[in-house]
Amino acid sequence: MTAVGERNVFGMRVTGQTGPMLGLESETCHAAGAAPVQEFQSTRCGSNRCGATQGRTE
Repeated sequence: MTAVGERNVFGMRVTGQTGPMLGLESETCHAAGAAPVQEFQSTRCGSNRCGATQGRTE
């Protein structure tokens, strides 16, 4: 179970849940987004500001 306020290793914080989707916010740039509950632990921020700081290897 994922709770509001919980953070993953990439600094994404849960702001709410609607069905199978979580509302997320980046601690670094405060960009908001959503991701499926089951993908929360691997969800990274996609903003330009965060992209270079989150271990992307693409």
